[in-house]
Amino acid sequence: MKDYSYHKKVIDDVITKLNKSDIDLYLIITAEGCDPMTEFIPGVDTVGSSAFLFTKDGKKLATASSIDAQDVEESGLFDEVRHYENYDETLAQMVLELKPKKIALDFSEGNAFCDGLTMGKYEKFVQSLGDFTFEACSADLFIPAVQEQNKK
Repeated sequence: MKDYSYHKKVIDDVITKLNKSDIDLYLIITAEGCDPMTEFIPGVDTVGSSAFLFTKDGKKLATASSIDAQDVEESGLFDEVRHYENYDETLAQMVLELKPKKIALDFSEGNAFCDGLTMGKYEKFVQSLGDFTFEACSADLFIPAVQEQNKK
């Protein structure tokens, strides 16, 4: 089994940065490994649509397909892993339960590593939330510092 101790430290550093930046939630939305961030955070490979949620108060949540969920669970990195029948509904429900005011997402004008969220996935995510509103910000506000702290 893969050793996730490095990724655990990275996630802990992300949560610290969320607190310092007053960002309620860092959300990584991915499918078929399309977001380069997933190799760094959380370090678990997925094939289907997945999402990884980290809150400033220390919650570590994920949603994954039945194909991917076992690996995500076995990583030991998450407090909860939800299997989904409908990805968009499950992710929306998780976000709505957390009620974040400010969400960091993987989009960036200047840092390709922090720019893995496609416009289509973003629009679908926002649509799935209905009338829930939030302030979106780029993960490049804190990810470069986390990378610097966790150079291999």
